[in-house]
Amino acid sequence: MSHQITEIDTVLCPEGSKYRTWHGLEQTSAKPITLEVARDHDLLPVVRKSPIHVAGNHPPIENFKALTTWDKNGELTTLDVVSDRYSIIQNEQIFKTMSESFKGTGLEYTLSCIGTLGGLKKFFISVAVGDDDGGFTVNGDKFHGNVNFNTSHDGGSFFANDSLTRIVCGNTLRQSMNGDKNVSFKIRHKGDTASKGKDLSRYLQAVFTSREVFAENMGKLAEQRVAGDDIKQIVGGFFVKEAFKRGEKLEEGFKTRSLNMIDGITDLAISGRGNSGRSLYDALNGATEFWTSGDGVGRTASAGKKAYSSEFGNAAASKEKFSEYLVKGEFESSLQEDTKRILALTS
Repeated sequence: MSHQITEIDTVLCPEGSKYRTWHGLEQTSAKPITLEVARDHDLLPVVRKSPIHVAGNHPPIENFKALTTWDKNGELTTLDVVSDRYSIIQNEQIFKTMSESFKGTGLEYTLSCIGTLGGLKKFFISVAVGDDDGGFTVNGDKFHGNVNFNTSHDGGSFFANDSLTRIVCGNTLRQSMNGDKNVSFKIRHKGDTASKGKDLSRYLQAVFTSREVFAENMGKLAEQRVAGDDIKQIVGGFFVKEAFKRGEKLEEGFKTRSLNMIDGITDLAISGRGNSGRSLYDALNGATEFWTSGDGVGRTASAGKKAYSSEFGNAAASKEKFSEYLVKGEFESSLQEDTKRILALTS
């Protein structure tokens, strides 16, 4: 049973066809899934540490306890055996941590699925951040932002991470844990888990606020129109800025390598994937494509080396710097005259 949904588990989704699951075992809620709704659907059973006894009149086993809870049928269920040092992270604590994380961010979010798995041994919340599809749109481009929260009462930790996968079962839970993540946070069942949960809330608030700022900044770039002929100067201004930071005066113009990079980004901004050379957002997309899959990560580099450079190496740093350069409007400074002069020297 790969979905791991037993008779005492519950998987709850909002009503509507877009929230249906592949297994068809979910329940639906006409109301938004709040703490009260989750409690009413038996998703927040209280887990306790119970003494372990052997047969006969022997005293409890030292240093170990059984994790137990009452299921929706009123039956006592054993989830795991743990040491005395184990700290329980209750399902309700996960729900409250998730709720606190979004406070003050201004982000819209929907609990797209919430449930228990493996006979109450696992608990998850899948949150679509942004619109109903779990994302937001800037200039026609879709940015996804799903965040999953999950914990285990059978030896696993509490995780929060972003993923393109909505958790609805055991299979999707495993899938959501794999792959690259912009958000990833883990709390082990040790020590003061309540304080660690507050740390997680603050961390996620910072991440979500940054995501909102990102959407706002990208919208501003999309609204700032430019002529195709101006993009080369805007891109050139970035290379002038970086050269000046290194102490280079460029008295004879750009070197061939720099000029090729400027031309490459400009061409992609005008005719790259989804670009038309009409806004600063096109310029950013051109630079992103150049330093993600284009010549900016090496003409002869292997696919693996390109991927590494794009995400972690010099190309990643260049993308971040170029984005900051555009968002701050640094191309509108005294760089304009310097760039015109240096481009004229080069040509």
